[in-house]
Amino acid sequence: MNKLTQILIVATMCFGSSFAQELHTESNAGSIANESNAITGWTPQNENVTTVSVETSDVYEGSYALRIETIAEAASRGKYTFATTANTQYKIVIHAKSLSLDGGFWSWDGFSDFAGVDFYGTGWHRYEFNVTASGTSATLKVYAGAPSTIGEAVLIDNISIQELDSSPPTQPGQPTLVSKTSNSVFFNWTAADDDIGVTGYKVYQNNVAKDTISNVLDYTADGLAPSTPYQFHVTALDYYGNEGPASPFLDVTTDPAPAGGGNAEWTKNGTTASYSDEVAIGSNSVPSGYKLAVDGKLITEEVRVEFSGTWPDYVFEEGYDLPTLEEIQKHIDEHGHLPNIPSAKEVHANGMDVGQMNKLLLEKIEEMMIYIIDQNSRIQSLESRLNNSSKKYFK
Repeated sequence: MNKLTQILIVATMCFGSSFAQELHTESNAGSIANESNAITGWTPQNENVTTVSVETSDVYEGSYALRIETIAEAASRGKYTFATTANTQYKIVIHAKSLSLDGGFWSWDGFSDFAGVDFYGTGWHRYEFNVTASGTSATLKVYAGAPSTIGEAVLIDNISIQELDSSPPTQPGQPTLVSKTSNSVFFNWTAADDDIGVTGYKVYQNNVAKDTISNVLDYTADGLAPSTPYQFHVTALDYYGNEGPASPFLDVTTDPAPAGGGNAEWTKNGTTASYSDEVAIGSNSVPSGYKLAVDGKLITEEVRVEFSGTWPDYVFEEGYDLPTLEEIQKHIDEHGHLPNIPSAKEVHANGMDVGQMNKLLLEKIEEMMIYIIDQNSRIQSLESRLNNSSKKYFK
């Protein structure tokens, strides 16, 4: 598995919110995905001693944060209530900044294992809680400061509530051999299932973890030895890293090594065969800088050449140095071929680049069109002058 694939898998497992349902979904100043200039869902525990408002000048991320502030000498706190499932674990993340050093997260309702914490300091900090719901509703409480101090406040932002998943995926289906060579085995399997979502699979070779792949249903094991038995199985992974039970085993023996001094560097992935070095057909060598050499005729229905250089539309651009017909005639007389076109001798000695030759031919066609258009203009001008002369003469 290449490094890019590994990075994508890690990113998916770390940030794949599409697999984990976000429960803090209200459109308010503290939401991650639905940030807005509102306090929806967050209320003061007691409006006579606490205010909850929107902060715009000091935020953790985005444009807004929630500000909880003491306005009377009493325990001042803001709260947020959401629905829960009993005996289910939740991961709660809140970014907070205390403006008083006396605030904290205390006295949450609806969790059997909650432990409160004081704010760490006056800067923005990340607070994470893994808690278990005891009923069908829970309330988060954010204390602004000491009960006897008016004006103390705390800012909160980037609030996330997600249900933790402790259930692993189901067992993947029986791996099935698709193809094999002397040094590779390609197989597939049917998908596992998960209540939140399968994010990938772990491939085992001879009961040793060999690779972790994205959510695909096939795999090529390469670098194997010829005529050797191997055993493979896979397990499914979910967003939270839970690993499901092992699939049934696939037992397979690689093919013998190729005869005649060849090697086993050809591999097959589905219907695609690949080889990392040069290939010669009808010959035993490939010229330097090329990947394929065919000594003989080649027939195909279609050939597509990807061309990265400039295309001859530059012929029609202002300032293009179009040779005169006299200059072209002189070049043909001296060299026996068109300007900027390889001679027969050069093609015989060095061959011909199909893409480059098509470019040169189009260049000549476009130059010829300019000559034709110019000649047509000259003819029309001459006809017009002759017609005018005739009218004067016979008048």
